[in-house]
Amino acid sequence: MTQRADHITLFTRLITDPGTDAGVFARARDRARGAEAAGIDALLLHDSQSAATAPAEDPHFEAGTLAGALAVSTRAVGLVAAMSTEHALPYHVARVLATVDHLTPGRAGWQPLTGADPAAAANYGRADGPSSAAARRSRAAEFTAVLTGLWDSFDDDAFRRDRESGVYFTPEKLHALDHRGEHFDVAGPLNIARPPQGHPLLAHRPADADDIAFAARVADVVLLTVPDGEDPARLREAVREQARAAGRDADGIAVLIDWRVDGGPDEAERLRALFAAGAADGFTLLAPAGPAEAAHEAVLSLATAVRAGGHAPTATREGTTLRDRLGLPRPADRRAA
Repeated sequence: MTQRADHITLFTRLITDPGTDAGVFARARDRARGAEAAGIDALLLHDSQSAATAPAEDPHFEAGTLAGALAVSTRAVGLVAAMSTEHALPYHVARVLATVDHLTPGRAGWQPLTGADPAAAANYGRADGPSSAAARRSRAAEFTAVLTGLWDSFDDDAFRRDRESGVYFTPEKLHALDHRGEHFDVAGPLNIARPPQGHPLLAHRPADADDIAFAARVADVVLLTVPDGEDPARLREAVREQARAAGRDADGIAVLIDWRVDGGPDEAERLRALFAAGAADGFTLLAPAGPAEAAHEAVLSLATAVRAGGHAPTATREGTTLRDRLGLPRPADRRAA
């Protein structure tokens, strides 16, 4: 992604609370709206396929369902749902994300969960436990290819809805997928029109060097943790190099580095300096330890301070897609291209 001088991309994880009272979703909704007002570009909706050892660490909502609920409760912020490539099936995930993209419209994203989780494997009847990292990556790569193929089931202009001619839809612009692969056999087509973004945004958090190569091949946004002593600008350029090696335009990827919010008086200025130095296209703001409400407010305070420095979102109006907001290209319909 070519850095735009007027925009620092900001993501953060939506904090949800445990409990069964009627206010649980209301608090999540209000925090989402607060993040939107503070200039956060997208919310990461965490999920897990097994129970945490500490119940307070559970995500409390299934991410796809939460994204659908927040779609009608927010106007501009992106909604990036974490969904497992190990235990879900591509057709179901494609329908969920396409639906959210249409509901928003154009603010859906997904974060593929590819990590090993023995408890989740047991929940899905896999007695042999989680597969190897290479096998999980292979499945995730094919999963992604199936999703993008399903989202291209209809051409962008397949639905004419022309009252004068009586033509609602052009059958020739509907395409079966007929995917046969190592992990999945999917006939298609998807029974939902092509999403407003073409493909909902893919944000991936790599776990190792091989995972960075995978992210550089398929992701729109790469979420990086920078180890102590590492140069974030070097890591960003490494991702861009991997993208070029995979035949992609490196300017079509945004690299965000994790930033643990500390509340320091010059914190916003430090972020602006890192951005100006080319160390990142933006940041994932990680909430500090402590009570949920205070942690959430600390994130909003920092986001507001960053935006006050002149790095306002490109657009926050209703109807602007997440890709537009981040300056990322909309994938062309492969058949039309």
